[in-house]
Amino acid sequence: MDFDLPEEEKILVKDIKNFMKREVTPIIEGYEGRGELPPLALIKKLIPFGYIGGILPEGEGGHGISYPLYGILTEELGRTWCSLQVIIMSLNLVLSNIYRFGTKYQKEKFIPLLLSGEKIVFIAVTEPYVGSDVKGVETSAILDGDFYIINGTKTLITNGRIADLGILFATTNKNKARREISAFIVEKGITRYSANDIKKMGLHSSVLSDIFLPNSSIPRENLLGQKGEGFKIALETINNARFVTSCALVGVAQAAIDASIKYAKTRNQFGKPIGSFQLVQQLIVDMIVETEAARFLSYRVGSLLDKGIKCNKEASMAKLFSSQIALNIALKAIQIHGGYGYTEDYPLARYYRDIRHLTMADGTSEIQTLIIGRDVLGISAFN
Repeated sequence: MDFDLPEEEKILVKDIKNFMKREVTPIIEGYEGRGELPPLALIKKLIPFGYIGGILPEGEGGHGISYPLYGILTEELGRTWCSLQVIIMSLNLVLSNIYRFGTKYQKEKFIPLLLSGEKIVFIAVTEPYVGSDVKGVETSAILDGDFYIINGTKTLITNGRIADLGILFATTNKNKARREISAFIVEKGITRYSANDIKKMGLHSSVLSDIFLPNSSIPRENLLGQKGEGFKIALETINNARFVTSCALVGVAQAAIDASIKYAKTRNQFGKPIGSFQLVQQLIVDMIVETEAARFLSYRVGSLLDKGIKCNKEASMAKLFSSQIALNIALKAIQIHGGYGYTEDYPLARYYRDIRHLTMADGTSEIQTLIIGRDVLGISAFN
């Protein structure tokens, strides 16, 4: 694998770093402290960098960038502001699904709206009694004339309450022998549903919600892909999400390293910088090596996705390892900062809280382990 970027992409990444430092970093603590969403105007400013629809072909309104480059963009966003990153990730996953599986009508109606950066979206798979078992979703969709009647509850849905539209997964046949899952585009104002926010420990500038759909109706033309194709769409969505989340985790880990290096150089104890102490150097070196390993695992997944090669195992490996090292690195960074690491005067507490959320997103570490084990041994622990 060649990770050297062309010169124009190096310039892009440099511009992104400057943009994040200049326009994003100064406002984060204020928004996170108040629990406010990132401003829509800021989201729209990310469009020229390729953050929204970047991997879509230029002819479809995208930027035609590669998956590895998109991974680098995601890393920079995760390094700066995870709440903003999860909003952008959801938007791109919905865009990608509509582009790949949508009808001509759906593409013409929804893709321009999403590319404008003016819409917030959700992806609704998880339910109160169904997490990683996509085939087990209990939300039902029954065709009645020109509408599907939806009954069910979704939970832990990013952007649920604030979203303008989303993709929802439901069963269109509950018969165990012929059970089928289908995907639907849900539009606020057309499909009736309610949503409640869920209080959480991190990502204070993003929304996590329960969504309730009692006898709700979705127009028949909003079926995404073929009836019964939802399981395939869900697996592809989750696999891509694992790649993106692993890159975001690398970004937060890098932010913790950057903060620790800066602190170790400026904090004096016993008449010299704590960075001169062997134990502190050991912590920082371990953090750097672990993050670099996670970075290369993530880049590898991006390279495989770019070539259209199946990489479920590799995506799970990247997500599993990035989750583990990022959480440990956040703890090490807090330790390097001593008592200050526990305070809100430094961003370490936010990094730890946000990482804890990302370790569970797109499948817990335990699920990633079982996916890898199934691939390696040829024996499924799920059945």
